[in-house]
Amino acid sequence: MRHNHAILDFQRKRGEDSIAFVLPFLDEAMEILDVGCGPGTITAALAKATGSAVGIDISAKAVAAARAMAADARLPNVGFVRGTMTALPFDEARFDAVFFHAVLYHLDAATLATTLSEAKRVLKPGGILATRDADVGGNILYPETPGLLLALDLWARWYEHGDAEALRFGRRQGAILRTHGFVPTWSGASFVNHSADERTRRESVTDATSSLQGMSADLIARGLARREEIAQALTAWEAWVRNPDSIYLRCRCECVARKPA
Repeated sequence: MRHNHAILDFQRKRGEDSIAFVLPFLDEAMEILDVGCGPGTITAALAKATGSAVGIDISAKAVAAARAMAADARLPNVGFVRGTMTALPFDEARFDAVFFHAVLYHLDAATLATTLSEAKRVLKPGGILATRDADVGGNILYPETPGLLLALDLWARWYEHGDAEALRFGRRQGAILRTHGFVPTWSGASFVNHSADERTRRESVTDATSSLQGMSADLIARGLARREEIAQALTAWEAWVRNPDSIYLRCRCECVARKPA
């Protein structure tokens, strides 16, 4: 997954809301692995619900931010490792649970297969695999102006999602995990509310425009967007935040599965 400062700033705001669905399946004796941990806020939340948590990310910048966060928060039962999800640097059957948040839907089929195989390898028999991923088809946006739809499309282009199947990954998580040898036991969905009140809308637009500006040079350099499109998208967000009836709810599908005992 690509990282830039704007994306890391956005990821730092994730935490307890992102793990609520898996909490009933965890206990304080477990060790859990958070794959693609980013700046570590979700890993920290998982550590509070378990005996210990380890976050792994390929980005040195993300791991440094996560370690600094853990040091500031004085969390003794959380650690961070730089590494790749396709070759996890851990022994077989080490972890009681493995967690993926907004990771799997970025992967092509071959990388996904290798990643899930590695997750199964490091899980104990009967261990938990929990996933929470996007499903653009479940998002709720009002008003659906051309500029806002363009803004969301630019985000998808940056992550190299060129087909509807990838953008609707969330609803297929259970089927995908079953195909790769896991046994789904629970599924559901929740929304990230970016429009609860005026303050939330303004914070959301600040995040959205900052992220778009942060990725704009990369989009243009890769031939995925024109400067005019980016300007149109930024203008659309500015209009959206001024509308007191604006709504933006981002769908997150959730699944809990187990490694066969």
